[in-house]
Amino acid sequence: MTQQDVATWAPPAQSRKRRAGRTLFWVLVGLALAVLATSIAMPVFTIQPYLEQSTSMQPTIAPGDQMLAVEGSSGIRRGDIVVLRVPAKVSGTDELFVKRVIALPGDHVACCNAKRQVTVNGKALSEKYLYPGDPPSRTRFSATVRKGEIWVMGDHRNISVDSRKWGQVPLRGVVGRVILVVHGSSFATVRTPLAFVAKGLAPVDTRLGIYIRLAIAAAASVVLLLLLAIFGITRFAIRRRRRNRRTPPTGPGPPPISAPRPVLQPLYGVYRVPLDDSEERPHPAETQDKPPPPEAEEKPPPPETQDKPPPPEAAEKPPPETQDKPPPPEAMETSPPPEAEDKPPQPETQDKPPPPEAAEKSPPLETEDKPQPAETQAKPHPAEATGSS
Repeated sequence: MTQQDVATWAPPAQSRKRRAGRTLFWVLVGLALAVLATSIAMPVFTIQPYLEQSTSMQPTIAPGDQMLAVEGSSGIRRGDIVVLRVPAKVSGTDELFVKRVIALPGDHVACCNAKRQVTVNGKALSEKYLYPGDPPSRTRFSATVRKGEIWVMGDHRNISVDSRKWGQVPLRGVVGRVILVVHGSSFATVRTPLAFVAKGLAPVDTRLGIYIRLAIAAAASVVLLLLLAIFGITRFAIRRRRRNRRTPPTGPGPPPISAPRPVLQPLYGVYRVPLDDSEERPHPAETQDKPPPPEAEEKPPPPETQDKPPPPEAAEKPPPETQDKPPPPEAMETSPPPEAEDKPPQPETQDKPPPPEAAEKSPPLETEDKPQPAETQAKPHPAEATGSS
């Protein structure tokens, strides 16, 4: 592969099947998140909790029960349980009350008929939700509900304070419609009683189905998100493993099994085998300073060369031509040979240190104490004789 190929190389395009699968995966994730958000947002913004503290709605709602009510007064039907606020000039307080709607605007409500039952528009109600032992009403009444008002009563009729005392109450005072009652660890849904449905005063209550569907959708979206997360993580791990298998290693590796590995010199009794034939890295112990081999150390001279004096002939009789004859100009320019120890050094060689052989060797004792012969002492220098003449 050339440098141009490396510069212009790009990963292969994904197949259509793989792109379609990835698109479907993220579409499912988006749908599950949207359904979950909607299922949580609708109840949060439309349902409010309330706490019942009185006994006027027993046995349907006991004191201390938690209630979930849909906010607003729209869609109120006969037989619904509502949370309402009665004007203070009528009820004497600003607290909230929980009552059951008996009649809507335009209805005629009365009590009681021959069977001591409450009638709405002439239709008797078989109220099986009343507190055991309580009659439908101990007080007789008959009224036509005005526009924008409703008639409400409690289920515990013997102790309930309701429209029998207040009269008709404003419809705008309704805060919410109760749909769920929580009794400790259990709960019960609130629907339109069969007493109103059987007489044709209210349709079958299916309004709670929307909240049940929202709860089921929220649970299904959570399960779908968990399955998609497991699938995505598993698929990612499988593809990564396949990619690692297809990609060859880029770093240096051991030589092939067929190629013999060279064995290097032993180091501390262990034979070292390089891991890579292309580059032999030195062992850390080899880079440290090694002591010089014994052969490189300075060897002392043998005993016979240290104490052996020069021969007496060379010390007693120097050649006359070398002592009396001045050196030629060519010889003055060059440095004296190392053998001539008695010649004075030339000016160019005065600063040059003597060679180590000459510095180490001491002059023999016989030549220092032995007097020169008479003939060499008495013979004048040629320069002195020329000057005297």
